[in-house]
Amino acid sequence: MEALVITLQLLLLLPALPLAVMSNRTSRGQRARHQGYVAVACLVGLLAITLGLFSLAMLLSSSTGGHDGLALDPLLNFLPPVLTLLACLAVLRRGLSANKPRRKR
Repeated sequence: MEALVITLQLLLLLPALPLAVMSNRTSRGQRARHQGYVAVACLVGLLAITLGLFSLAMLLSSSTGGHDGLALDPLLNFLPPVLTLLACLAVLRRGLSANKPRRKR
């Protein structure tokens, strides 16, 4: 079960990184495109939080229950959701920030 959770976390990380790159490369004038990036980032971020909490619950239940539970390295369990959340936060910051006013010469 823990291998499935880690696989799902890595599969969420795969679209989050290109999403952050595309958000940074898209001009701020294309507001509709940025709103789409923000919507996808919110969905991916919510799924990453859910899987991270599920991993934490499995880790805590295995430490109190007596069965193996998450036998893999905790860094492998929690690094993909953290990286996914950071990428999604970068998209949200970029998509929701205001344009910088241009200076007149």
